Amino acid sequence: MVFNSLVFLIFVTVVFSVYYRLNHDKQNLFLIFASYVFYGWWDWRFLSLLWFSSIFDYGCGLWIENETRRNRKRMLLVASMVVNLGLLAFFKYFNFFAQGLEKILIFFGLQPTFPIMHIILPVGISFYTFQSMSYTIDVYRGEMRATRNLSDYLLFVAFFPQLVAGPIIRAKAMLPQIVKPRIISNKGILDGLWLIILGYVKKMVIADRMAGLVNWGFMADPNSFSLMVDSRAWLVLYAFAFQIYGDFSGYTDIARGLGKVMGFDLAMNFKAPYLITNPSAFWRNWHISLSTWFRDYLYVVLGGNRLGSLRTYLNLMSTMILGGLWHGAGAAYIMWGIYHGLLLCLHRFWMTLRHTKSNEPIISDISRINTPAADAMLRMKYICKCFIFFHVICIGWLLFRAGSLPAHVDFHTFIKSFVIVLFNFPDVKGFFSILQPVMLLGCLSLFLQSKNEEMNHFSTWSFQMQICAFVSALVLIAAFGIFEGAQFIYFQF
Repeated sequence: MVFNSLVFLIFVTVVFSVYYRLNHDKQNLFLIFASYVFYGWWDWRFLSLLWFSSIFDYGCGLWIENETRRNRKRMLLVASMVVNLGLLAFFKYFNFFAQGLEKILIFFGLQPTFPIMHIILPVGISFYTFQSMSYTIDVYRGEMRATRNLSDYLLFVAFFPQLVAGPIIRAKAMLPQIVKPRIISNKGILDGLWLIILGYVKKMVIADRMAGLVNWGFMADPNSFSLMVDSRAWLVLYAFAFQIYGDFSGYTDIARGLGKVMGFDLAMNFKAPYLITNPSAFWRNWHISLSTWFRDYLYVVLGGNRLGSLRTYLNLMSTMILGGLWHGAGAAYIMWGIYHGLLLCLHRFWMTLRHTKSNEPIISDISRINTPAADAMLRMKYICKCFIFFHVICIGWLLFRAGSLPAHVDFHTFIKSFVIVLFNFPDVKGFFSILQPVMLLGCLSLFLQSKNEEMNHFSTWSFQMQICAFVSALVLIAAFGIFEGAQFIYFQF
């Protein structure tokens, strides 16, 4: 069941009409039922996987908290991580590693005869697995108490707005909202409804309109990766950059909006990722819940920046490679992780050199440039840096998009094409045929990013502005939206 489908609109209408009539305890039980219906609509067989993961970590959390022996606590945490990561590895990476092993054996002259199973990837498994793991880790660290109420924990893992594509919510932020009666306010409903409408604009108008252009660019010729020898290659890369932002950010906005309407406050997952000037700022603005998860539960555990420069660079690379692998079982995703790891290492090295030479403050966040104190020259420098770094990000998106290329495009063809595209600037022929949609929808995307903070506080706007915004958003959806219920890109992760 996808957010941009008629079935979901009927589903959520029924959920809201029942939810508001119940008391707190019954609301929680009803939301568990509704969340399982939502997830089971895709494939009911994987409800058992979701239920097993929840029950296992719920039990581990209680056992860890009650256990007094340090070694036994550690063993229980390891058990939780092995089960969660084991399930994730089996369903998400079995085919990838099995095919890799087969190629290695063939390279050495062997003829493997073992069968390769084709495992179906359960939608959302990467998200709810990481969410459930964070609970047992936080209980082990003593950062929160284990919950005694099983239904509270089941709802924490399965809450339908953010179940299949995030944001990844920490238990210490979400469980208190589940345990206590929620306050439904006019402010929350108004902010929530606006986020829902805004999310549909990003998904149906920006992402789905860009999708046709992106798919054409990457699959125009069944015999070659023709995008890379086409003069419009960079425009297609721009289109994918705006598509994936609109798609994923749109999903998050809808999820957060649904939560607000029901009295929940879900974490922000995007700020202004294309209006920043360096890779460190990018990961503070893009998929925030995942990047902070990797920071807190992997990068810091590996030693962070506390063990010297060489170890810091190694930790950055390891974290980003695993981040790339989290997104998909493919060599291109790993390369995407390596690419961003190198960017982070180079940026850290540059900042270290700069710090030794100058104490001049570095402006990397749009909120700093929007202050009255920022002069025209500072704004212009900032815009130029954003423009340059946006192209750096687009190069990475080429790697990311290649992770889902059709089977006829082999890896070596991709590597050759990747090098070509970096120096393939557009000529006039055929250029303007796709320039207009990319420019218009790209500008809309950048405008929404530049007003990100205001978009999150819709209830503070004047009544006239609220009406104007609602009408404009609805007109955009009605006039330019794609109403075919296209799936969200991050459902495959």
